Amino acid sequence: MGLDNLRKELDEIDNELIEVFKKRMDITKKIGRYKRVRDVPVRDRGRENEIIKRLENQVEEEYKFAVEPLYEKIFQLSKEYQVELMNNNKYSPEEYYGLIGKKLSHSKSPYIHKIIGGYEYDLYPMDEFELENFLSRRQFSGMNVTIPYKVEVMKYIDEISSLAKEIGSVNTIVNKKGKLFGYNTDYSGFEYMCKKANITLRDKNVLVLGSGGASKTIQALLRDEKAKSITVISRHGENNYENLYDFKDTEVIINTTPIGMYPNNLECNVEISQFEKCESVIDIIYNPLKTKMILNAERMGKKTATGLDMLVSQAYYASKLFLGKEIPIEVVERTTKRIKAEMLNIVLVGMPGSGKTTVGEALAKKLNRKFVDIDKYIEEQEKMNISEIFRTKGEGEFRNIESEVIQKFAKETGYIIATGGGTPVYQENSNAIVQNGYVIFLDRDLDKLERIGRPLSKDMNSLEVLYKNRYNIYRSISNRYVPVKENIDETLDFILRGLVRDEIISCKWA
Repeated sequence: MGLDNLRKELDEIDNELIEVFKKRMDITKKIGRYKRVRDVPVRDRGRENEIIKRLENQVEEEYKFAVEPLYEKIFQLSKEYQVELMNNNKYSPEEYYGLIGKKLSHSKSPYIHKIIGGYEYDLYPMDEFELENFLSRRQFSGMNVTIPYKVEVMKYIDEISSLAKEIGSVNTIVNKKGKLFGYNTDYSGFEYMCKKANITLRDKNVLVLGSGGASKTIQALLRDEKAKSITVISRHGENNYENLYDFKDTEVIINTTPIGMYPNNLECNVEISQFEKCESVIDIIYNPLKTKMILNAERMGKKTATGLDMLVSQAYYASKLFLGKEIPIEVVERTTKRIKAEMLNIVLVGMPGSGKTTVGEALAKKLNRKFVDIDKYIEEQEKMNISEIFRTKGEGEFRNIESEVIQKFAKETGYIIATGGGTPVYQENSNAIVQNGYVIFLDRDLDKLERIGRPLSKDMNSLEVLYKNRYNIYRSISNRYVPVKENIDETLDFILRGLVRDEIISCKWA
């Protein structure tokens, strides 16, 4: 290879390096903003040394000499950049929006606020002892507050809106020229959620599960809406889970507790069927998209409302306060659809050999999503194929393993999941599938199904019986029915067009 070609390769590498450096400095800017708000020192020598040691271990001996001086220079430039931004007032409080809470790793709020308000929005997880210093420094223009600080922050706020005072809970703080104002936008968010679901609260007997900050907000709205009665269930109060079913006249049930929230999906401590007059069930949890309580209510034909609508709409009302201007209400529905589509798993169900693995892999590649084949995962985990598991451990043990695996992956979001043929037959598995799932039933002609290595469909008679028993189950949980073509591209095209129609993906993918 000639010198010119070698230099050309170096030029290409230098172009890549400068792009990576730009990305690093963009993140450095965000870290600087975070440190400014939290009053954290710009330089962390201990972390820098750890980085240098880690990187030295990743290069050949002959290159180790360069790692420390190279990264010392990068760290120096990063520090100087952050200090310069601070000195030039590029980190003014006007830039700072975010969320205060205890545990925030799974929060969707930064993404939601970016769509609605167009500003950067950071997460500020903190312990209670950090609150006073954080709020007294006032290095922000707007903050949302979540569990467990909605009541605690009130003591550090200068002026609290009459609504937030009545509720006894603040979820939005606005810094106006150094003075902190507290509001509650959960109220408007919950009101939006009920109206969208066409759930009436006036003159209804309402049962509220939980007595925390969210419960207080909802009780205030129920009073304003003139609910006939409001019964609050708490773990240790006069009305608790021991006498829960004494309230036979309950018409609306509202869950404000974290029961059933990720990662404890499919937990439920209320049996809806015990309330014969129940018309509507509301759950403010948004992850999963549908809790077990909501799934049970839907199965019984009740009206339901789920937490994603409240999450997005309360963020909308907070954004209006942050920016001090009107924002079209239509952005709430658009944002909700976008978040939901990205959270949904695309789950493939159907008979063994119907093409779930082939279609799933193709979809995952097309849509750039994570893919898991439940049967293959089990085979890798158990170090034997499905037929061997059936033969050595029995079908019952296989179903137990299958249930654990489907619940592991179905509680996550954004996956494409190929299920086993019998996975949806069991109610808990169906619950797991649909809680975050857009379900596609792949229906292939029986004579085209592969039967080799399929323990329950060895011959055509067995296959026909199996299909007859499972068909209605597949249809009942599916959002879309897909007759499988022998040409994979035709099947894929049919699925993609359906996903576009149902607003799960945009037109660019189809």
